Amino acid sequence: MTENQHHINKCKELIEEKVGWGSSAGWQSQDFDNLSELIYKQTNVVLSTSTLKRIWGKVQYNSNPNLSTLDALAKFSGFSNWRTLTSSIPIADQNNKEELKRRPPAKIAYGCLILLILTGFLIGINRFQGKSTNELSYRKISFSSKPVTTGVPNTVIFEYDASHSNADSVFIQQNWDSKRRIKVDKNRHEHASTYYRPGYYRAKLVLNDSIVKEHDIFIESEDWMGFITKEPIPMYLPKEMIDHGDWQGLKQQDIPQSTNNYNSEIPEFVLTQVSRGWNIDSKNFTLSLAIQNTYQQLNAPCQQSGITLLGTDGIIMIPLSKPGCVGELQLWIGEQLLDGTSNNLSAFGVDFSSPVAVKCVSKSGKIKIELNDKLAYQGLFPTGIGKIVGVRVFFQGSGLIKSFDIRDTAVLPH
Repeated sequence: MTENQHHINKCKELIEEKVGWGSSAGWQSQDFDNLSELIYKQTNVVLSTSTLKRIWGKVQYNSNPNLSTLDALAKFSGFSNWRTLTSSIPIADQNNKEELKRRPPAKIAYGCLILLILTGFLIGINRFQGKSTNELSYRKISFSSKPVTTGVPNTVIFEYDASHSNADSVFIQQNWDSKRRIKVDKNRHEHASTYYRPGYYRAKLVLNDSIVKEHDIFIESEDWMGFITKEPIPMYLPKEMIDHGDWQGLKQQDIPQSTNNYNSEIPEFVLTQVSRGWNIDSKNFTLSLAIQNTYQQLNAPCQQSGITLLGTDGIIMIPLSKPGCVGELQLWIGEQLLDGTSNNLSAFGVDFSSPVAVKCVSKSGKIKIELNDKLAYQGLFPTGIGKIVGVRVFFQGSGLIKSFDIRDTAVLPH
């Protein structure tokens, strides 16, 4: 056993102890799906189910995991990175002594060595001749899509051709989330998916575990639209229910009675607008609006709300709640996640008795957020989130926005 494999095995043992699902010998595919989700929630790193199955020996694969994969596993098991894990778990001397006892006589050892060399030589020739089944190969790959209508709901027809490949599995991934992969028939060429929410999506064609093609999908809204979140299909609200002239939103008395029940889950109301025509530079923009959560029911004391800017390369999510609930908030700035359980987000605790003025400014590689003219957050923002193409505003219960404005400040005169 190599030193690296020894530490991989120890890391797997720690993870199995942590999740408490019993011996991994009895794990099913769903267990690896769940583990992938847990690792993502804790480390913000996506390790696919296929990758985890290889590491746990459920799928035959000869290559070693890369360092980024090992770092994610180490973080999930309680260490800061892979190097810290390997230095904290040394290989015991007793293990080495036992290994010496088990060593065969010299002649047998030399014979085994020669056999290994010959085997390695034959494997090398086989790979050189392109006969390795582990290495993905493909040609003439195509992938495109087209929505059948405008607005939502909207069915998108994907056209693909992966028949000229040695892939065992072909997937269409509808957006950034690798868990939203749908397996499709390798020998067919069309697949339809229905989108129920306006948004920007980056669709991907995945062969085995490799992304080989991707393109943009825009599900646009003509103007502000509102819905109450339900799975799998949201409850769309008529325009006259949310458009009140100088403000957009939903009155508490207009929430359908079936969802306005103390014993039911808190309804989530969403206002959204998506248009490729926005095309705003996320490195140079100014957002301003007033937002108010107006839901006064006893089952929603936190009045959680939030503003999410949708970019072609990520999101910015500004959370708001009553001051006593800020520990439950999450602030997203591109790839950076600040969780209220381990970061002080008290500045995002607000009084919703009147509209809260929100301002977000990105400029010169930095970003800042102000609430009622007071600085709530500032930090570096060197890469941005691509082009901003839409916004979603959500409320626990009911709420409103007014004076919404977003503009590309890079084109404004000095």
